[in-house]
Amino acid sequence: MNFRLLKHDIHFQIKHGFYYIYAFVTVIYIGILLLIPVEYRDLWSAIVILTDPSTLGFFFIGTIIMLERNQQIIEYLFITPIRLSMYLWSKILSLTIIAWVTSMCIAYFSLNHSISFVSLTMAICLASFFFTSCGLAISIHTQSLNSFLVRAILFMVVMFIPLLQYVNWVSFKLFEVFPSYSALWLIEASIGQSTSLFNASYVFHICLLTMWGLLSFYVAYQQFSRYILLHTGGNRRISL
Repeated sequence: MNFRLLKHDIHFQIKHGFYYIYAFVTVIYIGILLLIPVEYRDLWSAIVILTDPSTLGFFFIGTIIMLERNQQIIEYLFITPIRLSMYLWSKILSLTIIAWVTSMCIAYFSLNHSISFVSLTMAICLASFFFTSCGLAISIHTQSLNSFLVRAILFMVVMFIPLLQYVNWVSFKLFEVFPSYSALWLIEASIGQSTSLFNASYVFHICLLTMWGLLSFYVAYQQFSRYILLHTGGNRRISL
């Protein structure tokens, strides 16, 4: 990991106000959750925490990529020895860090019982890995912010429909293999009091969300490779 690149990404996000937006949204989330009756708070806390690495991270990474494209940062970066994989990991890690901090704050201040911070950390990191990679893949070839928003909304609708199965509003077993379902299951298992950790279901959802993350990262890598070759010219080989 290139820590100078990670530092640049964090500074870029602070400069454009992403951290302030995260802080504001987190305070709002905590305030709303504290108004929800205790018996329903675990589920709603899990749903709210899921929006940190998913909805916010997904939309923010799209905005960041479009800003960097408009400023021609991406084209200039890949004239340097920076590797594509390093660039993508830096983006994912920078947003995962802030998603982890805000998610932990939400869990700590809104719940009045102990939680598994290790398990919650794993769930947040895997969810952030998947959704941020998807945001990277979708945003790199998008020509305008409006076009990105349309694609992003359609993607998020598809991703969040399986949550209807989770809350027993529909019954369709195929929804249980969607990454959003696994992410919510893992988050609620980490903050809930009724679900035991590290059983067969826990291992299944960890493995499933990991595979979804690796697949989305591969797609993002391929999309960026095509973009770089198209905009930097020639047959420049992208190193791993």
